[in-house]
Amino acid sequence: MLICPNCGKTLIREEKRCRCADGHSFDIAAQGYVNLLIKHSANPGDDSGSIASRDAFLKKGYYQPLAEAIRETVNENMSAGQSFLDAGCGTGYYLSFLKDLPLESYATDIAKKAVARCAKANPQAFCFVGNVFHLPFEDHSLDGLMSVFTPYSAQEFARVMRPAGHLIAVTPGREHLYQLKEIAYDNPYYNEETGYQLEDFRLISQKNVRYEIHLKTSEDIGNLWRMMPYYHTTSRQGNERLLAMNEADTTVDFLLQLFERKNENEQD
Repeated sequence: MLICPNCGKTLIREEKRCRCADGHSFDIAAQGYVNLLIKHSANPGDDSGSIASRDAFLKKGYYQPLAEAIRETVNENMSAGQSFLDAGCGTGYYLSFLKDLPLESYATDIAKKAVARCAKANPQAFCFVGNVFHLPFEDHSLDGLMSVFTPYSAQEFARVMRPAGHLIAVTPGREHLYQLKEIAYDNPYYNEETGYQLEDFRLISQKNVRYEIHLKTSEDIGNLWRMMPYYHTTSRQGNERLLAMNEADTTVDFLLQLFERKNENEQD
């Protein structure tokens, strides 16, 4: 199923490394992950600060209803023994809610430090550093895939998914964090709720997971804001206004979509 990112031949997992027939070898790190990213900068993906903020915030349970909704969707649409990829796994928070499901689990992210945390939290999964735009999987080898708040490649997802395989996508809903935007922005705006555009998949269902949260501390507010793209696009004054808050209430709004991979000969 996994292929060598150098030559495309089957990748075999051994006790301390993964290797292919052409002799390309990839060591398994002490944390249990493998780096299969060939061409990259020194530290691609989220920086250490963003990763730490995300990990600390998610562990507080604010997004647990979303994680439970993802778990329910996976449980209803996947069967025992099927292969499943968390594409853009981050620290592995959402994957950890699938631990007890009898799946052949994989997880990847471009940020090595995030994958290290994911591997520690998810020993049931094969975790590797990789690029969602160049996944090291054979064609049509995955039964399921989830992509939660991450970049995606419609073409690559279609290549690796089997016909009738299921893809779960989560993107910000229209009202996501609107009350925090009211504090940080002079002109707050609602999100465009477009979701994923996947020509080779049919949309089976979609729903909003929307609820209110009370951010109890300034640390929680800061961690949430820093793990979002908003932090890097907001003015210094706007960030300072928000990060000076000791507590805050806001709406969290997630668009959860379920897609099914079409057969090769299907036409719309």
